[in-house]
Amino acid sequence: MNRRTLLYSAIATPVVLALGVKTAAMARHGALSELLAQLQSLPADTLRGTGRWSASEIFQHCAQSIRFSRLGYPQARSALFQNTVGAAALNVFSAAGEMHHPLDEAIPGAPALVRGVPNDAALAELMSELKQFIAWQGALAPHFAYGELSRAQYDTAHYLHLKNHLSEVQPS
Repeated sequence: MNRRTLLYSAIATPVVLALGVKTAAMARHGALSELLAQLQSLPADTLRGTGRWSASEIFQHCAQSIRFSRLGYPQARSALFQNTVGAAALNVFSAAGEMHHPLDEAIPGAPALVRGVPNDAALAELMSELKQFIAWQGALAPHFAYGELSRAQYDTAHYLHLKNHLSEVQPS
């Protein structure tokens, strides 16, 4: 292999990989209505959280995230973070079809989760927020970590976020 071919390969490979991840990320759209149907079938009174948060706190957190995407997040990471680390993380999560993040990390500036809220009330709040988001026709607020997102990107982000958190909700 000559130097020119090696140089072209060294430059082209990361670009092709980045474009491939971005293409895969944009091609995956979360099925929020299917997820809503799954939520509606959950027996709220028999659920528990398997991590640091209770099932109720998980539902409250997910409801906050969806609400803030319509109404605005209380605090945002820097534009530099959003356009580098945040954007890359969302693309990787989207391409992989799953999100992995600390499942007991609150949204920056969000109201504290309330431990005593019954599961059925918190789940009803989550389903209400999800229904409002699905029907939402207005502009979407920038995500606190990912920045400006299209509707398809938000659909995917919410779907993956919910699935990640619901992995810690189990029957008692």
